[in-house]
Amino acid sequence: MRTARLPLALAVAQCAQLLPWRDLTSDTGALPLAALAIVLAGALGSGGRALRWHPVVIAAVQTAGLVGLTWAGIAAHHGAADAAQGLRLLPAGVSVILSSGVPMPPHPGVAAIIALTAGLLAIVTDALAVSGGRPALGVVPLVALHLVTAFGLAGATLFSDLVLLAAGTGLVLWSGRRQTGREGGPTRAVGALAAAIMTAGALGTTWLVAPLLPTFEPRPTSEPLQMNDPSVDLKRNLIQGSDDVVIRYTTDNGEGTYLKLASLPSLTTRGFGLAEVRVATGRMPNPPGSPAGEARTTSVSIGEFRSEWLPVPAVPTAFEAPGEWGFAIDTLDVMALAGPARGSATEGIEYEVRSLEVRPSAAVIAGASANAAPHRDLTLAVPDEVTDRTRALAHEITAGASTAGARAQAIEAYLRSPRFTYSTAATTGIGDGLATIDEFLFRSREGYCEQFAGAMAILAREAGIPSRLAVGFVPGRRDGDGWSVTAREMHTWPELWLDGLGWVAFEPTPGRGPTGEAGGTGEPSPAPADEQPAETARPDDEAATPTPEAQAPAGETPTPPPAASALPWVIAAIALAVLLAGAAVLAPRWTRAYRRARRLAGAGDPRLDTLAAWDEVRIAAARAGVAWPGSSPRFVAERLRETVGDDPDAAAALEALAISAERALFDRPENYAGAGDWRAEVSTIVTALARPRPTG
Repeated sequence: MRTARLPLALAVAQCAQLLPWRDLTSDTGALPLAALAIVLAGALGSGGRALRWHPVVIAAVQTAGLVGLTWAGIAAHHGAADAAQGLRLLPAGVSVILSSGVPMPPHPGVAAIIALTAGLLAIVTDALAVSGGRPALGVVPLVALHLVTAFGLAGATLFSDLVLLAAGTGLVLWSGRRQTGREGGPTRAVGALAAAIMTAGALGTTWLVAPLLPTFEPRPTSEPLQMNDPSVDLKRNLIQGSDDVVIRYTTDNGEGTYLKLASLPSLTTRGFGLAEVRVATGRMPNPPGSPAGEARTTSVSIGEFRSEWLPVPAVPTAFEAPGEWGFAIDTLDVMALAGPARGSATEGIEYEVRSLEVRPSAAVIAGASANAAPHRDLTLAVPDEVTDRTRALAHEITAGASTAGARAQAIEAYLRSPRFTYSTAATTGIGDGLATIDEFLFRSREGYCEQFAGAMAILAREAGIPSRLAVGFVPGRRDGDGWSVTAREMHTWPELWLDGLGWVAFEPTPGRGPTGEAGGTGEPSPAPADEQPAETARPDDEAATPTPEAQAPAGETPTPPPAASALPWVIAAIALAVLLAGAAVLAPRWTRAYRRARRLAGAGDPRLDTLAAWDEVRIAAARAGVAWPGSSPRFVAERLRETVGDDPDAAAALEALAISAERALFDRPENYAGAGDWRAEVSTIVTALARPRPTG
């Protein structure tokens, strides 16, 4: 039981570290396959040691078993056709990881990479901690598995993940300890109690000290907030809002930007609205999907505009504003936290926002999928009251599009076509309720931005693309070195999820720029001068657009590639570090084993071969820390019997070798008639000497 305790503890601890990996992938079969790979590595390692295989042979068998298990699991979960691709799955999996946010979509290549990574770490762990006799080094792969989620996921590391790491570390160290006294005796209980006390003490200290440290990660707020839907004031501001400037801002690149107030992901028969979110303070997490973009700084000054939502660019990364503010962890919308005066928190303040400017090209959008959106159950939900003709229209519009991005572009082009007219005086109805959108799509075909945005978001969901609405302000008018925005320029637009790009803003409302090469889509893009519609179709809430000087002509601005996730490089770096550490630790052991094998291979003289075998026992005793009495072999064997006494085979081998070695030393060389091949006996003795011995 003692020999199986450490491998079992390692398997349990490593499988527990896979639990936080659930946020990395939406593939339900990838993590169970990785857990099986860990268990298989431990089982093969224990079996190989029971059969007295060389560590190199054990590692080779473990690797072969891991590869076979991985592809068998791929065949069972994804299909035999995918498994038949063999190693070609791995580059395809890397490509998916590089182009996707977390959680990554189901893919056989990604599942293979996860299983192989976990399995290889388990093989290294087994070699270091068990075969290498260094139980404490079994903690290193646990930390490696923990760091994958710590660096690969956006947002703070959960305390529960730290608890799993601490518990696994304590279990491994306790299981690998050297025994004092009999198994099951008082010392074992004391050791278990000490491990439990140290683990609990470390976690307790972390829990007590963490609140006293500076806030580097989002800290969830404790009180619930009741926020007002900003779209309620949208129609009133479009029609009745004054032309007085309510917001002035400047950007470090001199261009205008949309300023977003809130995201509306929930869809009911009444239209789009707010959803329950987690509000936090401190450092903002990475944007959902971790899109690539250029850093931008925006300085904002607000006049007579009262809101509990802070106007910020679409992809904020940090902000500094007077007052108490928090942000939604999932949407990054910024909201006031200060008591009853929240409704006017924005009035008269100045603040600075750092954000990402994300502008993928039309070609990048057209090639994007939509499989890895967070909270898909919310952003894909469509009420049963959506009419059959709306569903049919969505499929008709997107019939020729093979990807989610291409379907989104087709829906946007349909709504921007001449068949629809913009008007704030439309009689279609108010808001984006299902009845209003149905009337807009099939009867009046006349509406303002809320109907255009709501129609695209609903059609997108019917086409399988997660969507939500955003409420905020258009860029406004250039005013000296900055920009000015009026209340009449309040606006709403749809945001659709695309893998590798995150939440991409589209602009189906006539009078705004297309989401193609000229404008990009990290935020709705202003229209070039030659794309402005006729005066009769020009929306009042969007009358002001950035000047052509602020707009890069189509095809001249290089577009960043899809977001590159750091996750594969984190995994590769950690795995490489663990492998190098394992090689450094095991290299001396393997070198000694090679030299021993050469010395024991025999020189053809039984007497010299016997003396060489006795020297190997002496060297092994010195490495194991066993005192070597300076006397004859027979006397040495009597003293060493206390060390190997628990192993009768080792005691017998030691006695036989000692007698032969004494004859080889003191008899005439020509009279020695003993055996010369002592490899089996030496191996048995060395193994017994290397076992843990009673210590203080």
